[in-house]
Amino acid sequence: MKGESKLNNVVIGVVGGLGHIGLIQSACLAGLGYNTIAYDIDKEKIAGVLNGKLPFEEAGLQKLVRETVNDGLLKITAQIDDLEEAEIVFICVGTPSLSNGEADLSQVYQAVEQMARNRNRHCLAVIKSTVPVGASAKLTAHLKKLNLSNKVTMVSNPEFLREGSGVEDFWNPARIVVGSEIKEAGEKVAGLYAPDGVPVIITSWESSELIKLASNAFLSTKISFINEISILCEQVGADVRTISKGIGLDPRINPHFLAAGVGFSGPCLEKDLQSLIDQFKKTNQKARILESVLEVNETLRHSVVEKLLAELGRLKDKNIAVLGMAFKEETDDVRQSHSLPIVQNLISQGAMVTVTDPWVKSPEQAGLSEDVLPGVTWVDSPYAAAKDKDAILILTAWQEYRDLDLARIKQLMANPLIVDGRNLFNKDDLKAQEIKYQGVGI
Repeated sequence: MKGESKLNNVVIGVVGGLGHIGLIQSACLAGLGYNTIAYDIDKEKIAGVLNGKLPFEEAGLQKLVRETVNDGLLKITAQIDDLEEAEIVFICVGTPSLSNGEADLSQVYQAVEQMARNRNRHCLAVIKSTVPVGASAKLTAHLKKLNLSNKVTMVSNPEFLREGSGVEDFWNPARIVVGSEIKEAGEKVAGLYAPDGVPVIITSWESSELIKLASNAFLSTKISFINEISILCEQVGADVRTISKGIGLDPRINPHFLAAGVGFSGPCLEKDLQSLIDQFKKTNQKARILESVLEVNETLRHSVVEKLLAELGRLKDKNIAVLGMAFKEETDDVRQSHSLPIVQNLISQGAMVTVTDPWVKSPEQAGLSEDVLPGVTWVDSPYAAAKDKDAILILTAWQEYRDLDLARIKQLMANPLIVDGRNLFNKDDLKAQEIKYQGVGI
């Protein structure tokens, strides 16, 4: 338990309460002492959580869920009627990308409408889901057409949680952002869990929604910027890691998100960037920088395969080990992971691929159907993956991979070659082991 609730006797609901954001939100609010009701339609997932099996890995979350459930502060339910007593309801459902990059808001609309129809008294509906600018206003208009606006007041409260450290980010946020057309509603939401001393921005719906999208777009831009610099580094003999350190020491820039590599991926950055580009198009504007960010990111995904081709000549019938399937370390999330299209590229060129990941042990655990990565072999360790391989491709920056016994790796491989998409190694160390090495921008 983290502390005491700041608002007395407030009951909180969470729709999408067992999703990645929803479960963190539910458990942490309960950890503050609020009576919290997490609603989810997946009864099998609910049973798993109540039996101690969380649907994903997240540091500190399992213990917090267990404690708050046992203390009676966190209730998990598949009954929408149970949200009737909640006066603040967080909407934490998915907003996946459509084929044109537009965010699909069908789950958000369904969640808000269903919640409104199944209650007799007013509540605040707080949008945690990442939505396009104007979504709160459109949802309000939609509720008005359905004669449900007396049941719900919309509030925007975007999340800024990092996967792998989401619980810690909840306790120690960099800022709290709330968008509301009614000052008292915004202040009430901000007052729920803003720690003392943390900046709080209470603004309009539109500004709140755009702060979230612009934040992720800027982080994506920093990654693609340094990755584009890495391309030049390879041509002129510079080391992108030194470049990153040199520019990151400038306090106006800072070193975060300046590690060159195979690019960004996962369930947030690319999706939000595509959504923002789509919103530019709908206003007849061109998002020149943002479109370039996506282009550079795609280029870097292809570049690691091109490095393999440059060393091996062709990939047909070559045995390739891929280290890392999660989109980043300290998570088991493979949603929109860069590893998937890269492995698919290897397969399409006739390579025989073996994959491993410390937290993703099988396609079933990753939620992948058999046709996504056909013919791929899954093993439990990087050493098992390295055996008799023509090359190793590193795609996720797990500490376990940084600590590899390179002498053992060389002995296991048929051809000692490492293409390091995360720049985990010093090339001189690989040279000393007589292992061919290709990094990114080094």
